[in-house]
Amino acid sequence: MSKALHCHQLSKSYQQGDIETKVLDGLDLTVEKGELLAIVGSSGCGKSTFLHLAGALDLPSSGEVFINGVNILTLSDKQRAVFRNQHIGFIYQFHHLMMEFSAEENVAMPLLIRGDKPKDAMLQAKAMLEQVGLRHRGHHRPSALSGVDRQGVAIARALVTKQSPV
Repeated sequence: MSKALHCHQLSKSYQQGDIETKVLDGLDLTVEKGELLAIVGSSGCGKSTFLHLAGALDLPSSGEVFINGVNILTLSDKQRAVFRNQHIGFIYQFHHLMMEFSAEENVAMPLLIRGDKPKDAMLQAKAMLEQVGLRHRGHHRPSALSGVDRQGVAIARALVTKQSPV
């Protein structure tokens, strides 16, 4: 198996005035491809901070983060954004769907952002909605979907860039 995620001596501190708050301190973690991992802990223990670092949304105070062998700290902000779009999918507790767009359009958005042709992006979005059992809800806006369906659309959006082009 190969490493999907490798963190070495990962640390993150926040500075407010002359007060430093250390959230992570020297974390070492390796997650193999195909391995499932749950991050659990009490409120404020650093779960979200870790996920932001591991997802290339934030930079650590020190240490290294490798995703599929790529040291994301060596990438520019723009390169990290492209890398996230191509390799990482996020599903938040709150779905963060764009309310003015249909379910299909929400799912297609990462593909459009990376430059796919609109027609191809919509075909892939429809196929992914089919895979999560929501194809019949593709033309509905988030306000017309149940909370469970909204999460399903968010899952489809997170996975759509991993799908083979239609």
